[in-house]
Amino acid sequence: MDLWSDDLNVYGDELQELLRASQVSNGETDNSSLSASDYVKLMRETLAATPFPLDEHAKETKINDIPCRVMTPKGKTQAIYLHFHGGGMVAGSAFMSDEENRHLSDNFNLAVISVDYRLAPEFPFPAASDDSFAVATWLLENSVAEFGTDKLLIGGESAGAYLAALTLLRIKNSLGPSSVDRFLGANLIFGVFDWSHSPSQLGKRPNNDDFDVLSPEIIKFFCSLYLPNMSVEDRQNPSVSPIYADLQDLTPAYFCVGSSDHLLDDTLMLANRWRAAGNSCRMDIFPRAPHAFTMFPSPFVDIFSKCRDDWFSEVLNIQ
Repeated sequence: MDLWSDDLNVYGDELQELLRASQVSNGETDNSSLSASDYVKLMRETLAATPFPLDEHAKETKINDIPCRVMTPKGKTQAIYLHFHGGGMVAGSAFMSDEENRHLSDNFNLAVISVDYRLAPEFPFPAASDDSFAVATWLLENSVAEFGTDKLLIGGESAGAYLAALTLLRIKNSLGPSSVDRFLGANLIFGVFDWSHSPSQLGKRPNNDDFDVLSPEIIKFFCSLYLPNMSVEDRQNPSVSPIYADLQDLTPAYFCVGSSDHLLDDTLMLANRWRAAGNSCRMDIFPRAPHAFTMFPSPFVDIFSKCRDDWFSEVLNIQ
């Protein structure tokens, strides 16, 4: 079974050449002299200094005492997109996704709420999950009064995709399938779904020599901060790793990942289990693309954007 069109192969080859020539870091640089706290501080400072395009109309607010970044569309709000940023559960902020969230807001008339959930190591599991669930339950109760619609979507990138999947499962288990039905779809982009470490997380990829911004070492490091002193068995609990959950009665989902991403197997396994459980599912694989490939200039960026937008149009029933 082909997971992608052969026409895409040339773009993956070109992207790998570009990344190697640019000497982008993959987390394996020598930071052995840094403590865990200093490494996280460096990572946060690096992200904070990155010139992400900011949306001047986004508003900072708190929902259930949790900081959130809110965008509203130019037209009438048709649905609300609950978004979670990436950053390995230890870094990142809602503003990093302003450009993509504004695109979705204006093109699909979505109000976007991006959650600044608490981060490890200061706040390990389940703090981020608790924050995500708290905002989601507030939306379920207040979306009509605040935004004029009861239609919801959920999603995120990397760690954010993980939190989106975890939040949907928590809603189903705590509030029932009828609450899940309020969500039209889940946009799950290159997520981490198995904290007990899938084969690709351990380094087993189709092209093992390909560049990736993630390495097995950095994934294990993030895990040690987010799930400190937790055994492999405990990390396989469905409340921690959604790949082990009962996936029946969930919303349609869009999955996307690069074949050289160390989180490849997380998407392959969860997407196929999602579909096997009877849910609608679309999965796009980009050959030789690394983790977070949408951050790097290549034809994949526009191709991904169209694939994702087609899925949003489908679940929102836009002709």
